[in-house]
Amino acid sequence: MDHDEYKAYLKQQYSHKIRPLQSVNDVISGFQKKLVIAETELSESEVIFLKITINNYINAHKNDPIKSNLDNLNFISYEVVRNEKSDHYYNHMGITSDNERILVIIESQLDAITSNCEELKVDMIIERGIDTSHVNQETPEFFAYLMLFDSHNENP
Repeated sequence: MDHDEYKAYLKQQYSHKIRPLQSVNDVISGFQKKLVIAETELSESEVIFLKITINNYINAHKNDPIKSNLDNLNFISYEVVRNEKSDHYYNHMGITSDNERILVIIESQLDAITSNCEELKVDMIIERGIDTSHVNQETPEFFAYLMLFDSHNENP
């Protein structure tokens, strides 16, 4: 399948699943209805994940004039409590130790969300949705969003 055929396939298969853009705080609130997600402090080893996340966001936005206030970012970390509702994510990551946990990190100024669990991260990005301007203009961001559904189907 060539590039244009793949784009047509993505639109045909997944356009009906597109969600309108929500804030990261709304995404967390929505997931708190499905999973036990609680704000948490990070351990020493988990701080490394946060530092990498911060560096990624700063590098991604350093030339963005709208994001000129990068020194005032407020990253908030959450723990996904392990129970029967979250076992799917924990099992997907192969976490068997009580010393490891799934984290979600948000930053509301950038409206950014990430997790150390790739499957949960994809689920949250899908749930977060996409701005209608990307959909209407069929931007690369639009196709990247549709590809999340496609990769989700490949890894059930």
